[in-house]
Amino acid sequence: MVKKTFNSPDDIHHPFSHYSHSVVVEGIDKLIFCAGQVAGDGEGNILGPEDFEAQGELVMANMKQVLNEAGAELTDVIKLVSYVCSPHDVIKVRALVKKHFPVNPPGNTICVLRGLAHPDYLLEIDATAAV
Repeated sequence: MVKKTFNSPDDIHHPFSHYSHSVVVEGIDKLIFCAGQVAGDGEGNILGPEDFEAQGELVMANMKQVLNEAGAELTDVIKLVSYVCSPHDVIKVRALVKKHFPVNPPGNTICVLRGLAHPDYLLEIDATAAV
């Protein structure tokens, strides 16, 4: 049985948004490393750059599919790395993470970059899951 302990020590700053400072995982059978997911559909179409929230929902839907294929779910995610192209989108990605990980949020690092692999991508998220 997998045991996860979500930690945010009292001796350091409280999380600035919805994440855990660390997640200790014991008794795992496998680790799953998901590549960064973007707002592309099964046909290779990219959702337009005008709607961060819609892109975020497609990113999370793609992440769920990748995890399911590997035998995991969002609740198995222990670490995220979120990439955005605008500092104004940091608050939006924090809200997206809080929506999809309402309880025991994984560790999350948010990086603001000059751009992603395609100019229409507003965000990319990769994940590590433990099952």
